[in-house]
Amino acid sequence: MRRREFGLGVAGLVVAARARAGAATVSMPAYAVLGAPAMPAGFMHFPFVDPTAPKGGVLRLSYVGTYDSFNPFILRGTAALGVVGPWLILPGGAGAGSSVGHVWESLLTPSPNEAAVGYGHIAASLEMPQDRRWIAFDLRPQAAFSDATPITAADVAFSYHTLLEKGLPGYAAALHDVAGVHAEGAQRVVFTLKSGRDRQLPLTLGSLPVLPSHWFAGRDFTLPMEDMPLGSGPYRVTAASLGHSITFTRNPAWWARDLPTAVGTNNFDTVQIEYFRDSTVAMQAFKAGQIDIRAENIARVWATGYDFPAVRQGKVIKQRFRHHLPTGMQGWAINTRRGIFADPRVRQALAMAYDFEWENKVLFYGQYQRTTSYFSNTDLAATGLPEPGELALLEPFRAELPPALFTEPFTLPVSDASGNDRPVLLAALALLQQAGWTVQHLKLADAKGAQMGFEILLPDPGYERVALPYVQNLRRLGIAVGLRVVDPAQYQHLMEDFEFDMTLWIVPGTDIPGAELRDEWSSAASRQPGSSNVMGAADPAVDALIEKVIEAADPQSLRAAARALDRVLLWRWYMVPGWGSNSFDLAWWNRFAHPAAPIREGIDLDLWWAKP
Repeated sequence: MRRREFGLGVAGLVVAARARAGAATVSMPAYAVLGAPAMPAGFMHFPFVDPTAPKGGVLRLSYVGTYDSFNPFILRGTAALGVVGPWLILPGGAGAGSSVGHVWESLLTPSPNEAAVGYGHIAASLEMPQDRRWIAFDLRPQAAFSDATPITAADVAFSYHTLLEKGLPGYAAALHDVAGVHAEGAQRVVFTLKSGRDRQLPLTLGSLPVLPSHWFAGRDFTLPMEDMPLGSGPYRVTAASLGHSITFTRNPAWWARDLPTAVGTNNFDTVQIEYFRDSTVAMQAFKAGQIDIRAENIARVWATGYDFPAVRQGKVIKQRFRHHLPTGMQGWAINTRRGIFADPRVRQALAMAYDFEWENKVLFYGQYQRTTSYFSNTDLAATGLPEPGELALLEPFRAELPPALFTEPFTLPVSDASGNDRPVLLAALALLQQAGWTVQHLKLADAKGAQMGFEILLPDPGYERVALPYVQNLRRLGIAVGLRVVDPAQYQHLMEDFEFDMTLWIVPGTDIPGAELRDEWSSAASRQPGSSNVMGAADPAVDALIEKVIEAADPQSLRAAARALDRVLLWRWYMVPGWGSNSFDLAWWNRFAHPAAPIREGIDLDLWWAKP
């Protein structure tokens, strides 16, 4: 749901004589956002795969956490990894593999080497008129679920209604411009649109999972699901111990195995995921050879924790993969629903107290860069002063926005990396005093003498070493700050209910932002439990700019709208900007191979295979 489209620049376009509502239509085998897809119509396989990659072998992975459900589409329960999404979660929330999943598939499938492109998968093609008031998908007649039941347009319609009415709040936000859906026969499904202005919708609709209506009949979709699911994908869940392990087995009769979008992919016969409650234990399992591949997300461990015999002997490969993905924003999310965080000056002061330079030198071994945009590593990141296109969008809200937004570039303080930069802390204290807080008996207190205090919530003890230096700086300002570590399942529930003060959070990056912004930043989402707007942003300027981004008609309009939105989000100080990287660190036992050509996403385990 993070792909967006501007034009019909698709190789192999067929202008159809079909007229619908009096307009000529265009049919296409793939859909691109900017320009044309890299692959022409009729291509045999993606160029970054090895079409001769051998099938077979076992891939064993680890995950720190737990699961109690096979339904990843609802708020309740904690879903198993790999059912939807990649086998391996990478730092920053990226995934090493399929963005749809291995059990359920979608009408279109993305390419790990292109941005905002969907190639026909369950759907052989899609069709729409020039005014974009409807979108039709024509399904492949051979598409089938793993029980050999054909996939029909009715299944697609069922999936849409089910996800919209019973699924995660993000579905409703992303599908806001859809008026309805109906099946025209068994293999053609048509979505009618309210306005046709949301140019992301073809990819949004094409990326929805297609669920088997016959299998879900009689099941309560709103409840966590313990039955091993039925899908149409290359893998089936064949064994599971809730909270402990899950085994996926490749389906040799997978209906799509010979499609150009599938050749050379999904090569392992078996994928096993073991769940651990502690990252240290998971690391020891990897060292013992019980786990095959490990993505490292702790700079200290990457720098110092892989000096063991298997690495020195070449039995374990340690490699950094460069990627060219948007990196979004990782940092400390501030719950503005809490009264003490209502004043943006307080939030700015909290951001100033975070000493990134010291942490990067001492804790991160100089491996990270400071994040200064919600669209980092893209051309949509706000820089310098607002340009004319941005100003035109910001001007209606000038009275409500910080004056400095129009006159100063957004910057973050740069400390001397000593761990005790008094001038920066004094500047933060001055902001707090402007907001009505004063130092009384070495405590930062309000007008009634009550000390400012809050709690930082963490989902893993491994993050304490990153949080503690920040806590120490905040305490120097007279703030009573505590740390609370909970297990991942409890953390998920607390975040869904917005029951936290501050936490480590990731706003995912995207090449072409679209309707998902409503779920992340809109005023409506701030009131919707389970939404991604955990910061509680409720700002008319943000709401208006979100719609400008969604409705942008060309790359220039999108850039102006996204930069204006980015600028407002930054100056509102909803987060304490943290750190990011343009590479992924991976270690694996030398039992596997992968295509030699680098890909845009850096890593995609769906392209790997076991050595004979």
